[in-house]
Amino acid sequence: MTRSLGEALSLLADKGNINLENSISRGIEKESLRVSKNNTISSADHPPSLGSALTNKYITTDFSEALLELITPTHSSVEDALKNLEEICKFVVEKTSETIWPSSIPCKIENEDSIRLADYGTSNSGLLKTLYRSGLSYRYGSMMQTVSGIHYNFSFSDGFFETLKGNEDLQSFKNKTYLSLIRNFRRNAWMILYLFGSSPVVPKTFITNRENFLEDLNEEDLFLEYATCLRMSELGYMSKAQDNLYIAYNNIDEYLKDLKHALTKEHKRYGEVGVLKDGKRIQINTSIIQIENEYYSSIRPKRVTPPGERPLNILRAEGIDYVEIRALDNNSFLPSGIDEDTSYFLEAYLIGCFFGEDKKSSQDEIKELLVNWENVVKEGRNPDLKILKNKEKITVKDSGMKVIDYLREVFEQMPSEMSGYVEKVMKSLNKQEEKLNDSSLTPSGRIVSELQNNNKSWEELNLELAGEHSQSFKRIETDLDYLSREAKSSLEKFYELGDHQEEEFEVYLDKFVNDI
Repeated sequence: MTRSLGEALSLLADKGNINLENSISRGIEKESLRVSKNNTISSADHPPSLGSALTNKYITTDFSEALLELITPTHSSVEDALKNLEEICKFVVEKTSETIWPSSIPCKIENEDSIRLADYGTSNSGLLKTLYRSGLSYRYGSMMQTVSGIHYNFSFSDGFFETLKGNEDLQSFKNKTYLSLIRNFRRNAWMILYLFGSSPVVPKTFITNRENFLEDLNEEDLFLEYATCLRMSELGYMSKAQDNLYIAYNNIDEYLKDLKHALTKEHKRYGEVGVLKDGKRIQINTSIIQIENEYYSSIRPKRVTPPGERPLNILRAEGIDYVEIRALDNNSFLPSGIDEDTSYFLEAYLIGCFFGEDKKSSQDEIKELLVNWENVVKEGRNPDLKILKNKEKITVKDSGMKVIDYLREVFEQMPSEMSGYVEKVMKSLNKQEEKLNDSSLTPSGRIVSELQNNNKSWEELNLELAGEHSQSFKRIETDLDYLSREAKSSLEKFYELGDHQEEEFEVYLDKFVNDI
């Protein structure tokens, strides 16, 4: 940021916008596996009771036909966003007969071939989505794509930016400040893994025929004693093919150039896989990433992209409109996978990053951040672990406490009009401090303790929690008619798309690939 927090608050006060809370929007996306009665990934079609995965704005699928993705629109309060997510979760539980898996690491899946690609029908947009997922399966294997998580979307209003921008062009100012926020977020993103990671254990079937670094926990499961978030290791959503991209987010032009490089430079192994198998197309292209969404990062700059358009082109033409946090596990112990304390910490951290120093990232710094990331993924709760800060070593606890102290300092300066929001932030910061002092209070610590002390397997713990969460949703009294209407309407839209005469898919795909 070019302005200090004090200057920014003074400017906001002059414009009557002193309550920063009124300038924030947030939305949540939650992925969850449908699990069959024999406790493995469902092979059933996406339930028609949930509408069409292609056209329902609240409920879709991710990689596999069984991997639900629940989406809230943006909301002006944390409470409203969480309530909306809770309602969608309740709707899913009531409209399906299968178990909704509560964790990010999946159930036992004995045969990777049993994982069905998500099917979006025969429209060109639907075929493209399925083809992308086919490419992921050939590149990384289907098992890796069964992990799930939560994405948290966050933005400030244009009015907020208008107040702070001075004589700068609005969108240029938004691009610059969002990218500064992203760089600051990445500098301590390991804290998200430590505080909220909920994936220290995997069933042995998850790493069948894959090299791994895990140890036996019991007859069925593998783990690391101090792991926090194996979902964000190379066993889950990390890609060695992307290791050397070193995308720095220093400015919008550089970011778009780096992304275009990844979208157009052939990757040797993906080239050997090819785009065709037995005459059928199996991936979109042989580049480092097929489409923008394949770039795995803890946080991304975003703008809503109209159907058929490319995010890269929309960002180039219209600029950044919000950021998406992608490092969050489903918290196994929470019915919706996320709660108020998590949301208020994320938002406090994002606000702190927004008002932090506007400092460019170097390749050396990015390499250091990747080392910290990997170490906290695997050893985050180890009291002896030290992370790197400008080549100096510091304990996880001390480094984390510096962030907590900084955030407290930021929110102590907030105006009295924000007292309710600030109080909830401070409550969350106290909880996160407790976790830094005692790693057994983290979700990953609780999981390891629960399995070791009670002689449970990953499957047993998750089935138990899934049952509790299901009962919790069923007890909630709320109106879900809007979700029923959207499910019905989405099916009608889907059938209309199928009836619509379109150009040949290969022509459509060729235009899509080259429109960059």
